[in-house]
Amino acid sequence: MTQNATTFRPDWASPPGDTLADLLDERRMTQTELAERLGVTLKHVNRVIKGAATISPDLALGLEKVFGASAAFWMTREAHYQAARARHEQRQSFAKAVGWAKQFPIKELRKRGILPRGSDGPELVEQVLGFLGIAHPDQWTEPQVAYRKSQKFDSDQFALATWLREGELQATDVDCAPYDEARFREVLQQARSLTRLAPEAWWPELQARCASAGVAVVLVDVYAGAKANGATRWLAPDKALIQLSLRYAWEDIFWFSFFHEAGHVVLHRKKDVFVEVAGRDKSAHPREQQLEAGADRFAAKTLIPPPHDRRLLGLKLRDVDAFAQVLDIAPAIVVGRMHHEGILPWNQGNAYRRRLKFVD
Repeated sequence: MTQNATTFRPDWASPPGDTLADLLDERRMTQTELAERLGVTLKHVNRVIKGAATISPDLALGLEKVFGASAAFWMTREAHYQAARARHEQRQSFAKAVGWAKQFPIKELRKRGILPRGSDGPELVEQVLGFLGIAHPDQWTEPQVAYRKSQKFDSDQFALATWLREGELQATDVDCAPYDEARFREVLQQARSLTRLAPEAWWPELQARCASAGVAVVLVDVYAGAKANGATRWLAPDKALIQLSLRYAWEDIFWFSFFHEAGHVVLHRKKDVFVEVAGRDKSAHPREQQLEAGADRFAAKTLIPPPHDRRLLGLKLRDVDAFAQVLDIAPAIVVGRMHHEGILPWNQGNAYRRRLKFVD
């Protein structure tokens, strides 16, 4: 959603009565004569000219006969005037919401070309509302996610909402087949071998295959303060969204996050919104902890199936390549798992792990 220029919207509104007054002068017709021709009171004509009364469909038909300009012209003129008045009144109310709008990452939204540069005041409020897809600041609520982060890892809610909204907008451009769980499970098995490819090869393949199963996968860089690795939600009953970031650029973390989010799609109810961060809140509701733990197990078992756990526990660094080839996954995933299980110190094996980055 890129806006390259600010739309000109004058801060004034000309009522259709101005046009009517001009026509009366041009025809040398008095308001009294016009009232007689239309079959209405002089007071009503005067109110229309002053913008105090609207042009009804019946009056528009009458003006069409008197002056020749179509009824559609008069109705359109009235509609434009009323819209301009409403916009002016709305802008006055939006002046009170400028502080709210500025809590969003405006500078970064402009840098990404999502919001135009140079706007401020009520115009900025309008642009933020357009980005969020809501009519008024009162309609905005903080993101409600099924898993609440610990205070240590708590995200700024405005930054998080912006990140989630950008992912939602990107997902609208991803054409998906209706969701098919069996097909998606098949795609996840295929994705294991994609991890061995270069990112420029696996990314379009991952998107296309997931879309064929009804899951849009998008990659959105995080905003400062939005401490999210990934998120899962349903955009429609037959379309799921997996949103990922490169907050941690190591490929093994990226892939674990993807399969973790895929676990939420497969295992959990559609009305929940899941946001994944590095830290877990051990004081969270037991159900929330259970959901996240279930997604973790799904990711771990999909990437390295349980029958290989025993060999993994005795694995040496020199055996990583061969083990990864047997499993048909990237060596980085093996090293990442060894780090997590304490099999390998965190400062060893990192040469196997590629770092990912955004490119134009």
